[in-house]
Amino acid sequence: MSELAPAADRPVAVTEPELPLRRNRVYHLLWIGTTASETGLNVSTIAFPLLALATTGSPGVAGAVSAVNAVAQVAVGLPAGALVDRWDRKKIMVVCVLVRAVMLGLLALAAATGHVTTWLLLLTAAVAGAATSLFDPAERASLPLVVTREQLPTALSVNTARMHLGQLVGTSGGGFLFGLGRAVPFLADAVAHLVAFVTLLFVRLPKQERKPSPISTIPRDIVAGFAFLVRQPFMRSTTLLLLGLNLLFQALYLVVIVAAEQNGASPGKVGTMAAMFGVGGLIGALAAPRISRSITPYQAVVGIIWLLAVLVPLMSVTSGALVWGGFLAAMAFLAPTAYTVVGTQQILLTPDGMRGRLSSATNLFNGGAQAGGAALGGLLSQWLSGTQAMLGCAVGLAMLGLAGAAAGSLRLPSSDQVRTSVNPERTDRPDG
Repeated sequence: MSELAPAADRPVAVTEPELPLRRNRVYHLLWIGTTASETGLNVSTIAFPLLALATTGSPGVAGAVSAVNAVAQVAVGLPAGALVDRWDRKKIMVVCVLVRAVMLGLLALAAATGHVTTWLLLLTAAVAGAATSLFDPAERASLPLVVTREQLPTALSVNTARMHLGQLVGTSGGGFLFGLGRAVPFLADAVAHLVAFVTLLFVRLPKQERKPSPISTIPRDIVAGFAFLVRQPFMRSTTLLLLGLNLLFQALYLVVIVAAEQNGASPGKVGTMAAMFGVGGLIGALAAPRISRSITPYQAVVGIIWLLAVLVPLMSVTSGALVWGGFLAAMAFLAPTAYTVVGTQQILLTPDGMRGRLSSATNLFNGGAQAGGAALGGLLSQWLSGTQAMLGCAVGLAMLGLAGAAAGSLRLPSSDQVRTSVNPERTDRPDG
């Protein structure tokens, strides 16, 4: 059977009666391991530039550390999906968290003994970025193998809640831990990844159907992954619309922060505003499973775009960091439902042997949208007033909403097209 054959053509294995998600031991092990990894990652992300500044006194080195991490993620992210579809996904996750734990442990030791060097900072940032690019698609491609089709929307939304929780705890805790000692946040990250390592060792995944292929065919596999995404009308349309939404929201987020600071908001209020955004996303992720059952992908994507297009102009005529934080929380509450609905259907449309490449491709697109959104937000804040910049984002959202409303391919495919072997070999048996 062709690797690009629709998921609907793949037979569904006969399995034991399903367990409820709350009793799915394998899913919970995977969730705990990934949560520990993400929390540690967020702790060290904010601590890296702080350590670079404290040890070298050079803003250039601090910027270089962040740049090297980003470059490593992009460089490894391109072939990562093809490698995840070739290699054992559990082994990829286990090795990635172990390598990160070792590197962060070495950096913590160097920080504690006063032997931090520029090359060690750059090397650690590069290894951490590369490991993240491999770990993420391996984890996302593994998720459909440990839950049933009915459990998938809930699992995706809980994973989104995990992301918001990791960001809230990690970013707030990173600065606090650095204040206790330069080595402390990196030691915490290393310990978090050791917890992930031990947890993931007990995750049992179904055996992948992998065909031995030479390394020379990886470029062809990468192209095949992008071609699969482009050739699926529903996936192409939803991906482009969500990327546009991500870009415009990243721009809006930076515009609001800059406007708040220009209006005299204290760092504490700006931090509170950012925390309100995170809390809104966390609550929205917890509510997404219930909401997603009653709306279609078309309603989820186009609806959230138009709701934001209405909220942003209202936001532009108000003032105050806390008021803006309330608007950001409302917007963040809406987003997880769209990503849950669309993510579920994209997974159901994708055969298992292509899921790593799908995740890798969307990761690259999302990274580009975030970078582009930050650049756009900076330019809008430089050229326009806060109110004008917000209205500019609203215009962009309205145009995106019109494009979504006109996209016939955004309609949900027929049920026959989304039948797939999610969880082809159950791993959550009562004796597991």
